[in-house]
Amino acid sequence: MAFDLLNMGSQGLLTAQRQLNTTSHNINNVNTEGYSRQSVVQQTNDPIWWGGSQHGTGVHAAEVRRGYDQFATNELNLTTTNLSYATEREGQLGRLDNMLANSSKKIPEDMNQWYDAVKAMADSPNDLGSRKVVIEKAKLVASGLNDSYGTLAKQKNEANEVLSGTLNRVNDIGRELVDVHKALVKTPASGADNDLMDRHQNLINELSQYTKVTVTPKNNETFNVMIGSGHTLVSGTESSELRMINGKPDPQQTQLAIVEGKALKPIRNDDIGGKLAALFQYRDETLSQAMDEMGRIAIGFSDSVNELQSQGLDLNGDVGGNLFHDVNDPASAAARARIPAGSTADLKVYIEDINQLKVGEYGLTFDGSQHTLTSPDGSRQSVVPSGNPAAFSVDGLRIQMDSPIGIGERIAIRPTRDGAGNIKALLDDPAKIAAQSYLSSATKTNGKADLVINGTGGPNEFQVAVSPDASQFAVLDMKGNILQDPQVYPPSGEVNVGGTRFTLSSGAMGGDVFAVNLNAADGNNGNLIKMQDLQAQKIMNDGRSSVIDVYEGLNTEMGVQKASASRLKEVGLVEKDAAQSRVAEIGGVNMDEEAANMMKFQQAYMASSRIMSVANDTFDTLLNIR
Repeated sequence: MAFDLLNMGSQGLLTAQRQLNTTSHNINNVNTEGYSRQSVVQQTNDPIWWGGSQHGTGVHAAEVRRGYDQFATNELNLTTTNLSYATEREGQLGRLDNMLANSSKKIPEDMNQWYDAVKAMADSPNDLGSRKVVIEKAKLVASGLNDSYGTLAKQKNEANEVLSGTLNRVNDIGRELVDVHKALVKTPASGADNDLMDRHQNLINELSQYTKVTVTPKNNETFNVMIGSGHTLVSGTESSELRMINGKPDPQQTQLAIVEGKALKPIRNDDIGGKLAALFQYRDETLSQAMDEMGRIAIGFSDSVNELQSQGLDLNGDVGGNLFHDVNDPASAAARARIPAGSTADLKVYIEDINQLKVGEYGLTFDGSQHTLTSPDGSRQSVVPSGNPAAFSVDGLRIQMDSPIGIGERIAIRPTRDGAGNIKALLDDPAKIAAQSYLSSATKTNGKADLVINGTGGPNEFQVAVSPDASQFAVLDMKGNILQDPQVYPPSGEVNVGGTRFTLSSGAMGGDVFAVNLNAADGNNGNLIKMQDLQAQKIMNDGRSSVIDVYEGLNTEMGVQKASASRLKEVGLVEKDAAQSRVAEIGGVNMDEEAANMMKFQQAYMASSRIMSVANDTFDTLLNIR
């Protein structure tokens, strides 16, 4: 009996001691981040049969259990991913919004100062001082747009650097998880290493900041860790590697991929979640949108001014030349098409109508029988290039194929992406500003056609009259005498009238008359008046916006996106706090509870010690019986 009593006392003592040790461990780690409360699970020993009855044999510590709930932890991982995405997104948009807020004062202000300079010049068209001011203000407009483009390009480079650093950390976490799994495999089968499991969970928590994470058991010791929508980063004691690969067709638009054996499997940038998803979205969507809109503003402003320059005469009596860089020079037209590496295709993208110009990326493919164009909004249409060289038109663009696209190739077309970087004021001679309009007051038009003089050398005055049904046009002198017989309207190319060359676009209405006067007129400011009108003229977005309106629209759009990201972050904080509370209820250390346990287990320890003392006294008494 004494032996049984001593055995039960010692088992109770050891059990209480383990409970005290575990409670002390909890108290010591109350401020350890990621620590999960541990508790001793005690169980009754198997009874023995004696004297016709079952008799208890005491207690033992079955295991040390970690406070953990899979569903609460999964919810915490998901809310961590969502909050990390929203936080990164808000920070990115905040920086961009601040940049645009500063530029919103500079760029429209520079443009308005240019219009003011034109207005001042209109009062004294022959004054070289006023003309110099117009040129200097034009340089300020170009410089402001160049600076904004440079800032956006720099942010793209910075996003790539952050992506690279984040990817390195994700790969490091994968390797650390493998190390933990290997250590878990070496853990005795009698129980899990709770502190190792906490380390494992801490790594998963950090990984959840960068990407969406799913953890499933692989066996009793290890786990499968998948990111995004099911890409395996860790499988037991093996880890994969994430890499950045060159984008297609633009190698600079890098893409995420995961190593699978000897192959690389691309991962969609919007299929990853967390900070990585926010970085990709900012680089590929937000910054691209801002650069596209800035480019459209630069193209709209410079092209409209250049067009008016070509419709006037300078102080030397010559047709005005471009004030800004030509948006359709061969190098700019070619740069708008991104050709895949190794392709022999050669495309040029010319801007024909800024009013129809849209932002975003087009995709042109060829399957061997037809060409398919994917618009920025995702819609697809078949296009049929014609002519020599083959070309087709869409959304104010003329896409010319100097060399054909290969079967299966994809060409990315970005009409406005580099526009703000390319704008440049070209004129240095103030005398070359075309203040005088060569379309006289006798011009009577209701349509949208443009007449542009390409070279002089023939009659200085003539009229171009469109027939009542707008099917023909004729060239007349100012008295109505025919200089050139009626021809089909619109003309297919340049028209030559005794050495003076002009082009006439489509869009004229029946009865329209263009009266041309190429004689120099001292003090004539007709073309400057047209330039002034550009300030408020709705020449973009299908006649709904001026150039400055487009900029204000971009500024507003980025502000709305930032406000949405801030709201998403607020919701994410609430959801994560709630998830953390649920995890803390299960795995958090409560000091009041631990203090109470300490007292309870201390009393159990003392009681078990007393049992052993009683057993010892009883055994001594038995030995002393004579």
